[in-house]
Amino acid sequence: MTRIALLRWAVRRCARGLTASWLGGLGYQAGLIMLPWCLGRALDEGIAPGDRRALLFWAGAVLAVSVGLTAAEWSMRWWATLAAVRTGNTLLLRLAGAVLRWDAAAAHRFSAGDLVVRGTRDVEQVTVWLSAVPSLASGLLGLLAVLVVVATLDPLLAVVGLATVPLLILVNLWFPRRYERANAALSGAHGARADAVEDLLSASTAVRGLGGETVLIERHHAASTAVRDRTLALARIAAGWAASAPFVPWLATGVGVAVGGLAVLDGRFTVGGLVSFASWMTLLGRQVMMLTFRFGQTGDAWTAAGRIGAVLEAAPELVEPADPVPLPRSGALRSTGVRVDLPGRGPLRLPDLSVEPGEFVAVTGAVGTGKSTLLRLLARLADPAAGTLDYGGVDLRTAALAQVRDTITLVGQRPLLLSGTIAENLRLGRDALSDEDLRRACRTAGILGFVESLPDGLATLVGERGSSVSGGQLQRLALARGLLRGAQVLLLDDVTSAVDARTERRILDGLRGLGVTIVFATSRPAVAARADRVIELGVRDGELVTHG
Repeated sequence: MTRIALLRWAVRRCARGLTASWLGGLGYQAGLIMLPWCLGRALDEGIAPGDRRALLFWAGAVLAVSVGLTAAEWSMRWWATLAAVRTGNTLLLRLAGAVLRWDAAAAHRFSAGDLVVRGTRDVEQVTVWLSAVPSLASGLLGLLAVLVVVATLDPLLAVVGLATVPLLILVNLWFPRRYERANAALSGAHGARADAVEDLLSASTAVRGLGGETVLIERHHAASTAVRDRTLALARIAAGWAASAPFVPWLATGVGVAVGGLAVLDGRFTVGGLVSFASWMTLLGRQVMMLTFRFGQTGDAWTAAGRIGAVLEAAPELVEPADPVPLPRSGALRSTGVRVDLPGRGPLRLPDLSVEPGEFVAVTGAVGTGKSTLLRLLARLADPAAGTLDYGGVDLRTAALAQVRDTITLVGQRPLLLSGTIAENLRLGRDALSDEDLRRACRTAGILGFVESLPDGLATLVGERGSSVSGGQLQRLALARGLLRGAQVLLLDDVTSAVDARTERRILDGLRGLGVTIVFATSRPAVAARADRVIELGVRDGELVTHG
């Protein structure tokens, strides 16, 4: 999605709220222009001739305009904030939905830390810009209105006011491009620092025994230094822009006061008119300052929209079929003529396989023979470059991805737990599962005894990425989570590699009693001994071959 398309979508998404805010903004601008005029009338018709009645009338008018001004400003800010926050939340959900639909190929295009920045800082910048759109639109009209009312006071003052226009245009052509480049560099620096923070938090334990924590800290310091330098560079441009733009009308105010003051002394102009002029020119400076700030926010949103759009445009390589074919309740899982293209390894041909319903097949082989690759293909987490994989005679590429996930479940080699309780990690959004369902799955996975030994049981909090449990406990919790999906086919990628032999026997006993199809990639002899059939993978002349 292009930047302009994303920002246009955001504006359309909250058009009603922004329109209500813009109407409030028009009232606010009208009030700002009316105040100096009422003040000038109070001076000329009340104070100068000594007319108390006229003075009180115009004082009341100033009070009424002030009340209306306050109400209009409240309306402008309330509706803009409400509309922008709602749309920002929708954009964040849209971003999260796009990421969740990715396959591994799409996910590898972005780092985790950079994605966090795109979903927080960049979405926030678009949200802030949306809340400023009504103010920007009404402010531009207000600026033009100020120039018009100044022009009605006196021909010379009109020349002074209009002389500011080309200078303002020049200032606002010079700074935005420099601001956009600096802001893009700052956004990239924030993404790099987020990656460094992610590494510092997630990898510090792993490298501590190697003395590598110093390297992580130095990387974080370098990334933070880059953020600081980019921030200061952007701040210098923003400061110059913010200072230069309002200086033009303020300089014109000084010239106008001199010209208008001489006209007052000559009797060609009134004191009230001069005060109104000075007030309007001060307002013009304020308007220019506000618009400069809004233009800066527009630049921020423009950069952020490009970064968010890149995420939304990242399409997964797995294609959802236009007319999906339903998968049968039960069937054989087969691969025929499959070839995969692995980066750095060239094409690799997989042997033809067939796993019958309810069969327990162990897949063994040396490291690098493609055991994990085979399971990923069977689960349709990736598509082969050639060949077919089918379940019950239905090509997996023709079935809906959601049904493939419900029918075939893969428990990966490196499982992950989320921050939260054990129960939340096991359910993973399937709230209909009862605690008894969770215990039953934990019993099969050989982890129930550990869970029940905890003071809070299933309500026990686990650390981020499962840092508070051991490797074996993490594997078994992930296995229990996979079992809870109730799939017809279980693909298990070395899920007993970190457990002891006794626990492994309990797990295998539980798996044998499930009555589902199991393909178990493993290097453990005990798993191979309990399987109905063992397939040993090896590589010969660039092709995987099987034995058994």
